[in-house]
This record gives sequence, C-alpha cells and structure tokens, in this order.
Amino acid sequence: MHIGLVTRSQTDYALDLANGLEAGGKDVTVYLDYAQAQEEIGNSEQPIEFFYKSGLLPTTCRVRLLHPPRMRDLRSFAFIKKLARTMYEDGVDVIHVLLNPGEIWFAMLTLFLKELPVVTTIIVPVANVGERLPTPVVWGVNKIAACGSDIAIVNGENQVEVVNRIYGIPYERISYIPLSLYGRTLKWRKKAIPEEPGTILFFGRAHPQKGLEYLIKAQPLITQKVPYARFLISAHGADLQRYRRMIVDPSKFEIIEGVVPAKVMADLFQRSSLVALPYISASTSGVLVTAYSFAKPVVASRVGCLTDYVEDGISGFLVNPADVENLAEAIVHLLMNDNLRHQMGSNAEKWMMKMEASSIDQTIGTYERAIANHSKTIAPN
Repeated sequence: MHIGLVTRSQTDYALDLANGLEAGGKDVTVYLDYAQAQEEIGNSEQPIEFFYKSGLLPTTCRVRLLHPPRMRDLRSFAFIKKLARTMYEDGVDVIHVLLNPGEIWFAMLTLFLKELPVVTTIIVPVANVGERLPTPVVWGVNKIAACGSDIAIVNGENQVEVVNRIYGIPYERISYIPLSLYGRTLKWRKKAIPEEPGTILFFGRAHPQKGLEYLIKAQPLITQKVPYARFLISAHGADLQRYRRMIVDPSKFEIIEGVVPAKVMADLFQRSSLVALPYISASTSGVLVTAYSFAKPVVASRVGCLTDYVEDGISGFLVNPADVENLAEAIVHLLMNDNLRHQMGSNAEKWMMKMEASSIDQTIGTYERAIANHSKTIAPN
C-alpha cells in the first residue's frame, strides 16, 4: 500500500505518521508546505536533506515540498488541480489529508481526487472559543472535506457523534484514532537537557482558547507556596502582548516569543517540571502528547477531548476550566511532590508507547476500509 500524506500546517503530525507507517511496512509519500517545513526544522538547509540526515524521516519515504499561494489567492485553484495530478502520477493508493480550520483549498483537494480513496483527519471539528475564523467558515471547510472523503478521522471519542451530527457523515465512515505518535520527538531527545526544578511550561498559541491568562493569574498563588517556581512561556500570536501586561511579577517569568523550531521545543520541554494546559476550549492537543513524549506530567482543563488523554492522578491532573485556584492547587501539588511528578511523567510516556502501535494499526485499518468503500462507490452497475 502506497500512502500519500498531505498537509499545509500539520508538519509534525505528518512526520510522526510517516515514520509509523514506514515502520509498519507501508510506502509513503509526504506532501509538505515548504515554509512550514522550514519552520519545523529552523534551519537554512533544504528540508528534505535535513529530514533524512537527522533521521526525522526514513530515506525510503518520499517527500514533495509544496509552495501553495495564500488561501485567498485564486491561483490556489490551479495549484490544487496540479497537486491532484501529481498524486495520480506518484501512484499512491490512498490519500490522507491532515486538515486544519480554514484550509479551504486543501479541503477542495478531496474533490479533485475522485479516482483515489481519500481519508481526512478533521483536526478541529467545531470552532474553538475565541476563534478568529467565523464558525460558518470552519463548518464550510470541514463540510467540503467530509463530502470528498471516504472516511473521516477524529482524534477525540466524543467527536465521532459531533461530526456525524454536524456534517452528516455516517458512523461507518468515521474513525476515532487517538493522537498518540511521537517518533519525531525521540529524534529531538538525543540531546539530554536537565530538568529545571519548579519550571512550569506553557507552549503554543497565545490565544483566548488556550487560557494563558489563568496561568498568569495563578502565579501569585503558586509562588506563595513554591517560591522557586518559574513560568516558562513559549508562545506566539497577537494576544501575547495583552497577556504580558497581566503579569504581576516579571521576575518569575521567562517568555520566548514567536514560533520556535523543533530543536528549541525539545529543549523547553526537557527543562520543564510539568506542562500546563489551562485551556477553556479544545479539540485535541499536540502540546499534551508532546509533553507525554518527553515524560512530563500535565495539568490540563476538563475541556474537549483532553479527558480522553489525561488519566487524572495517573499521567497528570485535570482541573476545572478558568478556575485559577484549582489550577494553582494542582500545580503546587506536583511541584512539591517530586516522586509523584516523576512517576506521572513515566506513566505518561508509557501511555504514549502503548498507544502508538495501536494508533498505526488503526490508521492502516482505516486506509483499508477507505479503499474498500471507494471501490464500492465507483464499481460499475
């Protein structure tokens, strides 16, 4: 089976999946946005050469780098048509699209591949709180992909009912596969970085959905009981300046602004004692599974599908969203109990190791179902 993985913005997800599929004996061609690939490696070298040289991808995996126009550029139509032709010429057996909100042309790609089985992972089935994209846009893009796909993958158990109800996808065309791949992370862990005691990491977009303001508000409560606690914030987005102004004691914070390459990301996770996800809305979280990949426990809100991933008291703590005291209490408890924190981190990594093999098997099974479904739809009467 020859699988074509295509994404505009989920480079890390695609790299992990490609590694797992190649290890499972499948042929893989990865179609990646050039700018996003460069952002991932943070390197002036050519991404393809770097992927192979660093071991981020096996040399048997083919990579095609894409240069798509801006989403609002009508030249994207010609770009997508050309990409579809390229996929046919590459001889892939099934296409897997990793779709983020608003990526309308990559959703449209599914409609240009009528002769190929198509699987789409709908990363965000429902618009998150504070999403800048209007809800109808998120819905419309996902609906296009739903219409063009033989099977839709979701990464949260409760999302199965959601995509069935909202997008009208029959249950037999929905596959729930937890986000649990971490082969790429292991490559970046080659360099051992010691943990810095009391370091709480927030990583990702500075966006209302992510709840960074609640972590900032929790700082006085946390440092009152754990004076050596430090807050490591690696974030990007226009809202970051607003959050900076909320900080009461800047001496407790280290802020890294902007999108960081994977090498820097690895250093930050290894430096941390725990990872905070004080979200008020979520679908799934790549940050959460990355924390697990680095054997770090999490303190996460009970929102979206995070409860699928966090075993409360086992791999981390679940707290009420927007509850500053609850958030602070959980973080303090972990910082003051080294043995518990390290055991939770070990539990988290074991969960990832257990789930990864299952995830690849489920994904391959989904491709096989998509091929069978597609054969039925194009079979002559």
